[in-house]
Amino acid sequence: MRKSVLSIMDYRRLGKSDLVVSSVGLGTWQWGSRRYWGYGKSYGKEDVVRIKDKAIELGINLFDTAELYGRGMSEELMGEIMPKENGIVVATKYWPFRLTSNSVFKSVEKSLHRLSLKTIDLYQVHWPNPTNSLRKLMRNMERLIRDGKIRYIGLSNFSVKGLEEAQSYLSFADIVSNQVPYSLISREPERNGLVEYCSRNRIAIIAWSPLEQGLLTGKYRPGMKSSGIRRLRPAFSQRNLRKLKPFMDTVGAVSVGHSKTPAQCALNWLLRRDNVIVIPGASSPKQVEENCGAVGWSMTDEDVQRLQRAYLSYRG
Repeated sequence: MRKSVLSIMDYRRLGKSDLVVSSVGLGTWQWGSRRYWGYGKSYGKEDVVRIKDKAIELGINLFDTAELYGRGMSEELMGEIMPKENGIVVATKYWPFRLTSNSVFKSVEKSLHRLSLKTIDLYQVHWPNPTNSLRKLMRNMERLIRDGKIRYIGLSNFSVKGLEEAQSYLSFADIVSNQVPYSLISREPERNGLVEYCSRNRIAIIAWSPLEQGLLTGKYRPGMKSSGIRRLRPAFSQRNLRKLKPFMDTVGAVSVGHSKTPAQCALNWLLRRDNVIVIPGASSPKQVEENCGAVGWSMTDEDVQRLQRAYLSYRG
């Protein structure tokens, strides 16, 4: 039986910016990534176009990429197929592991060229690099705003301490978002105080891998073999799949109670927090539809408590 999908997309302001984005965005790590996701073998540009078209049709306006994805090919594909209007918000990331923080100037020009844009809406530092000057990088990012190359500054995979340090070096701009791994079973942003800090300081949390690369969809059960990049992750080992099964049974039961899928339940759990935005990937238009079905409904307090008990049991 086909589960219900999107009725009305939910939109949220991105931190202190004036960007209003869909609470369900689209992550594009898979676009152009041959090594990890098999681009050019199991799927290609036509598939990416169909995914993009379905996403826009259903109200998604946030598309997240990075110069690292597919060695720039993800940005190139986005530049080729993405409309330059209709309120589309493009977010990309700068890879900071270079000799100096001044490399950001060449990087942004290359990203702009690949994306076929004059200005990038959200430019994010992909990871903290302790060997380079964060102070200089933040000053350079502000220069990019003044020069009209980017509109807003975001971070990715930064701790509370890193967020505070980065913000302290900015003279007029704000950090508007922090992109981190966050899901039903990856709760580090809660344990380390990041969720509370970002909520208090009006910083959006962009949850990457909110479905744990498909682990929370219910598709991967004990006895199933994973492929591609998933083979390299301990989370997809038979041992962990057996350990995860009782938790996923609970997710399944909660989702059935709302006529939803486990994936929709997992994303909806994250979206209970009004400063959280999710950017799951999608390998087909059908998956885009399923992801969008995470909005327009709410799980009950009892559902949340039930999932929490199951999580604590899984975590041990």
